[in-house]
This record gives sequence, C-alpha cells and structure tokens, in this order.
Amino acid sequence: MSRGLRAVALLAPALLVSASASHAQHKASKARPATSQQTVKALGSTGGGTAKPSICRHTVRSGESISRIAVRYRVSRAALVHANRLANPHALRSGQQLAVPNCQPPAPATVGESSGPEPAADGVLITRVGPRRILTSLVLAEPDFQGAGIPLIWPVEGPVISAFGQRSRGWHAGIDIKAPIGSEIYAAAPGTVEHSGWIRSYGNVVKIQHSNGFITLYAHNQKNLVEVGAEVEAGQLIATVGRSGEATGPHVHFEVRRDGKAYNPLHLLAPSDQSPILDDEVAAASWENGRYE
Repeated sequence: MSRGLRAVALLAPALLVSASASHAQHKASKARPATSQQTVKALGSTGGGTAKPSICRHTVRSGESISRIAVRYRVSRAALVHANRLANPHALRSGQQLAVPNCQPPAPATVGESSGPEPAADGVLITRVGPRRILTSLVLAEPDFQGAGIPLIWPVEGPVISAFGQRSRGWHAGIDIKAPIGSEIYAAAPGTVEHSGWIRSYGNVVKIQHSNGFITLYAHNQKNLVEVGAEVEAGQLIATVGRSGEATGPHVHFEVRRDGKAYNPLHLLAPSDQSPILDDEVAAASWENGRYE
C-alpha cells in the first residue's frame, strides 16, 4: 500500500467519528428549548421577520418623573405621554400603571445615580436645591392635604420651562414660568406679604403667607410692588417679571411651601392652556437660548 493510501486509511475512522458527533450536536440543538431571549424574539416577529412593537407596563414609584421613566426604558417622553393620554405629565401618582410603547430593557444605572439621594417612603426627599444649595425637604409624591389644601391661581401666564424636582443641574424646589420682561405677576392666593426684597441668587423676591400654613414665593422679579405686612387678594398685582439675581432670561421662579417642605406647584395649580408644560426637547431649547436659572 502506498504512503498516501495508508494516511487516508488511518484518518478515515477519525473523520467518521467527527461527522457522527457533528450530526448528534445538530439533532440536540434542534431538540433544545429556545432561550428566553430567543422566545421573545420569536414572539415579537411577524411572518416577514419584522419585530412587532413591544409594550411594557411600569408601576410608578414615589418620586419618579416621566423623564426619568423615559430614560429608563429608552423611549421618548412624548411617546409615554401620548400612549397614556396624560393631561398633566408632572402629576404622576405612586402606584400608577403606565404603558411603555416600543420599550427596551431598562437602562443600567448611570454613574452616581444609585448613590444619589433617595426619597423616603412618604415621597419626601431631603437634598440641596437651587443656586444657593440650601438643604430642603422636597415632597415628590402627589400630596394629600386632607381638606387643608388651598386653591392657587397662576401667578403669570406663560410656558413652564423647568419643572419641580430633579433636573440636569440639580434639584429644583419650584417651577419656572417664562414670560416677557415687565409682565405682571399676581398673588396666587389671598394672604399677608412676609418678605419683599432682595435674596442673593434669587434677586427680587416676594413671599406671601397664606391660610393653613402655606407660603408662596415669586423670584427673579424686575420690581416688587408690595411691602411687608400688606394684605393681598388672589389675583392682585404684586411684582413684574424680570431676570434679577442669577437669571439671564425673564421668568418667574414660583414655589409653594408648607411646614418647611416644598411642594410641586403643578399639584395645586389648575391646568392652563395659557401656561403649557413644555416637553423636554422644547424646554431644553428654551434653556439653551435664554439660560434661565
């Protein structure tokens, strides 16, 4: 037998064993159950192989915002608002169920997110807020004043360009309402003027004490038109819109406080067509152009 034929004869058993093993592996892979990832892909595909839009359900936790939920599931804020027909995206309730269209697996926590301040069980977060970094108790959950709440009117008409709670540069104890410089600012409820003067970073500020322990604050004013001790009615002119203090664009920084805690004014103000709450993209553009503080 030649040397070449002898080599083939020696290799033949090994080739047969390899082919047999490959065939067995192929049969086993066909019988093996699909992994969970494969199952999801199969369930989410059409006959043509195109994935169907998936919908997740999310239970709102205390202190969560639409923006934070959108980032978590990697969807747009506008898609969340539309899918759930949210008239007021800033008034989420703890335990509320939201549909998340075209959702993806939740994004991993970003650096520093897990180490940031977390709200207590009652939705109260103690953190430093505003340009002066003052330690403040923020009530992130929708409050229940058990009949002790007071009705508030909008202090000025204009879009809300920065909401209550967390934003990219820290925490915010009120809302920012954009309005032309010199526009009239009105008392949100009847009460007594507690402060009318200059506060560092906030510029010209008016504070009004109301019934049931509520206080409203109006900052960055061009001019204050009331004095300490004055009694005012809801809708009474108290100041004009400015950009005093650390603000480079005209707007009103409006806060609502009670018993040392800051509450989201949007939970107390009636929705207004004249004061829409801008979505993230539009609000970001407003900040970019006007650099409101």
